[in-house]
Order: sequence, then C-alpha cells, then structure tokens
Amino acid sequence: MVKWEYKVFPIKTQVHSDHFHVDQRPVIDDVQNDLNALGNEGWELVGIQDISLPDGRMFTVAYLKKQRQSVARASS
Repeated sequence: MVKWEYKVFPIKTQVHSDHFHVDQRPVIDDVQNDLNALGNEGWELVGIQDISLPDGRMFTVAYLKKQRQSVARASS
C-alpha cells in the first residue's frame, strides 16, 4: 500500500502593481521558485486555499504530498 506524507506551506506573495510582465501579469517569481524547490524534493502540489482572517488579513496556503519512503527492516 502506498503511504503519503504531507506538508502545509504558507505562500508568501508580494505582488506590487509596478512589477508586471510584458503581458500585464504580476511578477511572483518567489512563489514559483519555492514551489520548484519543493518539487525537486519530491513534493507534489495537490491544493491551495485562500484564508481570510477576522482582522481582514489574507494569506494562501499550499498543500503538498509525497510518497513516504519505506524503511528497510533488518532480518532477524
């Protein structure tokens, strides 16, 4: 049976209106770099969630998973 491990990763986005690509998309390279680094470690992005706090602050959380490595047991 496949076993999974999970990671909850807060996404830190700093989107400024004066930093846009030629096609008017905001530049958020740090998020892409963070997700690529996690992907290189074997993590797969399986979901995201925007969370709004009662005081009006908002943030985004990414949910990732990767297959748990089985530990070989020594024979007795």
